[in-house]
Formats: sequence, structure tokens, C-alpha cells
Amino acid sequence: MFPAPSHVLRQREGTLADVPLPLLLHALAMEERTCTLELKARQREKRITFEEGAPVACVSNLLHETLGKFLVEKGKLSEADYQKALSESIQTGQEMGALLVQKGLISPFDLYKQLQANLGLSLLDCFRWTDARYKLIADVEPPGTSVRTNTAQLILTGVANMMPFDAVATHFTFTDERRFAQVPGVEGPKLSAKDARLLQALRTRPTFSELTQRTGFDTETALRRLYALCVVGVADFADAVDERAASAPAPAAAAVVEQEPAAKAVPSGTPYSDEDEAARNALMSAFMSHRSQDPFALLGVPEDVPPLALRKAFLAMADRFNPLRFNTPDLKEKAEVLLAAYARAFGVLLEPELAALWRKRRAAAREKERGATGRPSTEEQFRIKTELLDGRTQFDQGKKRLEARNFAGAFEYFEYACDIEPRPLHLAWRAWARYLMKPEAHGKLVTQELSEVLRQEPALEEGWYFLGEVSRGESQWAQAEDAYRKAFKLNPKNRRYVDLIQETIKNAKR
Repeated sequence: MFPAPSHVLRQREGTLADVPLPLLLHALAMEERTCTLELKARQREKRITFEEGAPVACVSNLLHETLGKFLVEKGKLSEADYQKALSESIQTGQEMGALLVQKGLISPFDLYKQLQANLGLSLLDCFRWTDARYKLIADVEPPGTSVRTNTAQLILTGVANMMPFDAVATHFTFTDERRFAQVPGVEGPKLSAKDARLLQALRTRPTFSELTQRTGFDTETALRRLYALCVVGVADFADAVDERAASAPAPAAAAVVEQEPAAKAVPSGTPYSDEDEAARNALMSAFMSHRSQDPFALLGVPEDVPPLALRKAFLAMADRFNPLRFNTPDLKEKAEVLLAAYARAFGVLLEPELAALWRKRRAAAREKERGATGRPSTEEQFRIKTELLDGRTQFDQGKKRLEARNFAGAFEYFEYACDIEPRPLHLAWRAWARYLMKPEAHGKLVTQELSEVLRQEPALEEGWYFLGEVSRGESQWAQAEDAYRKAFKLNPKNRRYVDLIQETIKNAKR
């Protein structure tokens, strides 16, 4: 159905119009690539870091995707605290997350959850970039935090909710008589109720028409989910599934060996409770920072540490975050990662040559630090500010041009705002500017755009007002009256809506 992962990655650069993002992500996962994926779409840029095929970091020039702005948007941080922390971060070079934890503005546990959410939203946003150019870069700068995303889950969510439907329909074509089936033996990601229902229906090997009938999904919902399941390898054409089954070697008979049940390991000392906030925060703090620490810092030992003290330090750290102290799979997994990191650090420092190499690296870093001022230059500070694109700024510029009756200029800035942050508010104003540019040509298109916006955000007063104005211009009096009434219901203080409703009723009677 789709090209092999190795074939997808044969070209190191191209466009997402030719190689859609879901296929690219799946290929990177299957090939377990460690690399950077660079995306550019007009003025927007993103760099996604992959480790062994999984996205672990995303840096963009979109202001709302920075950690501080994201936390403000989610109500986790006040604007005033954000501005103070931002200023201090620029002055000292300290990372925003570590600074916020240090100031007690967020706990390590909550910070990790927010970093996960921020990364997820930044990655999902890429599914809208169907016109972007991409480049695979072998060089990878390890991220400072240990956040990881499940690629299959990302593809399912991105295709189902973010990817434009016309792009899905373009890249996923088949004839009406083709039948689909579940691929046996493939361990898929955690499925939503809708995905699980569709996968259940695939067991009957239906055509697409039969699939929509059995699931009750409309064409778009079914096509999106079927495409995503096919990309991640959980579903395929039925004949392709049969061909693979016929060519697969028969499994060898395995001897059955009875084993004594393994004794359940019991942690030494007092086990931590997963509900213990202090224990959770300590674990998360250590987990998020361990990637940026060298072996000495990781084990908390001096550079001239003797072997016996090194051993004691390793055992203390290993015992502190013993995976057996945690029951929650997520916390247990992070404790296991830390234990492996401590073991690697211990092994490195036991080898005299490797320990000497790390001491040299530390000395070089200290020398470099002494030669630096510790404060970004004026040029660097300017670059930090100008590289970030703020949807709100573009939106405000669009409104200024609309007030000046520069409709084309307003539309351009609203378009920028929608590129950066496709909020319903931005989409509604872009539609309104499009209509004002050419009312005689754009009425039908803008009506459709506003209807879709209001389906997403029924409480958007401006959207109903714009729909009323466009409907009145198109002589759709009943639709105009309904839109004005809904705008008035949202804002009864605006008496202008009453006048517009009365005027629309009069025009409808003529």
C-alpha cells in the first residue's frame, strides 16, 4: 500500500506534499533513526529531534510553543512571572524549566507533564504543514530533557484531528471493490473508542462502503482513521495481508519447559508511595536532568573520587530511585532509565582512561566559561526576539489594516496569524477580510469557512456577526437573522444586533 520505510528515507529532503508527514514519521520509527527533521513552511520553521525513531524534542520559531508561553496559555504560570523568568533566563542562560522549578513556580512532576503536552501539541501542529519542505539532518544535539513521544499514537491523533482532509484523500486512494483487513501479529498503539470500533470491523474484511455502514462513521471519519491505521501497519488491503501470510515461514514448534515461578523481588528499605508528592518530584527532577549531566554530576561525586566512594555513591543513587519502589508503569519506567544511566556512569568512572577523558572535558568547559561574559550579546538577544513568531502580533496588525480599509493587507496578516496559531478567532477574521476583498466572488466560500469555524467554536461572537453580515450580503435573510440572534445572545449589551435583526426581518418581507 505504501512504500517501504527505507525507500521513504532514501531522499534526505523534499516536500510533505510528495512524502506526507505520517509516512515520514513511521519510516523514521521503523528504521529507528537518530536524526533531526527540519520543516519549513513560509515563515514558519521547526526542528524535531529523533532518538532511535522516537520524537524527543521540537524547537520552533513560534512564540506560543515556547515553554513559558505554553504554561501561561494553560494557566500554569502568570504573565508577570513568565516575563520575570524570561528576563532572568536570557540574562543567565539558565533553561526556563529549571528556573521555574528553582523558583517554586512549578513542581518537577508537573513540569514533566507540561513538557510532554507541549511537545505533543508542537508535533501535532506539523500535520497541518502539508505545503512544508523537509530535510533530514544527521547531526543531533541531544535535548536537555527526557521527554519521548509514541510515534504510532502521534500519527493516529494527527491524522484523525489535524491533517487537512484533502491531503488524506489525496494520499490514500483505492478502488471501491478493494477490501481491508486487520494485520495479524502487529502490536498497535493504544486505540481510542472510534479506532477500536473500526479495527473490530476490519476483522470482517469489508470494502470501504461496508466499513462506514458497520461503524456508523461518516466518510471523512472513516477515511482518516483507516489511513492512520494503514500507515502504522495495523491495517492493510486484505489481499496484501494474505500474500504476506502465504510467504511467511511456518513457525517452528517450541519445546514447552516448565519453570519454577520467579520469586517476586522486594525493595530494600522503606518503599516510596507513588502518591508521595516529594518522591514523585524527586524522581522527575532527576529524570529530566540526567541527560544533561556528565558521569561525575550524575552520581554527585568529585573528579578525584576514589573507587570505594564511587561505589557507595552509585549504590546510594541506585537505591534512592529503585524501580521496585514504584508501581505506576510510567514512574517505574523512568526509575529504570535512571538506574541504567547511573550504571553507565559508574562503569565509565571505573575506567581510568574514560574518567580522565571526562575530567579533560570538564576542564575545557570551565575554560570556555571563564572566557564568556555569561550574558548574550545585543545581537544574540535581538535574534532571540526576532526569530519567534507571535500569532497575536500578526492578528493585531491585521485588525489595524482592516480599520484602514486595507483589506488585502489585513487578509495577509490574518493569514500569517492562522499559519502560526489556527485559532477560531484568527480563522473568522481571515474569512471576514477575504469577503471584504471581493464580496461578489467570495460570499459562498466565506460562508462555508465561517460555518466550519462556528462548528468548532459556537461561542465566538465575532464569527456569528461576520456570518450575519455575509449572509445579508448574499440575501440569505433567514440565515442572517439567525446569526445576528446568536451574536446577540452571546453579547446582549451590544444593542446594534437588535437593529440588525429588525432590519434583516424588514428586508426578508420585501
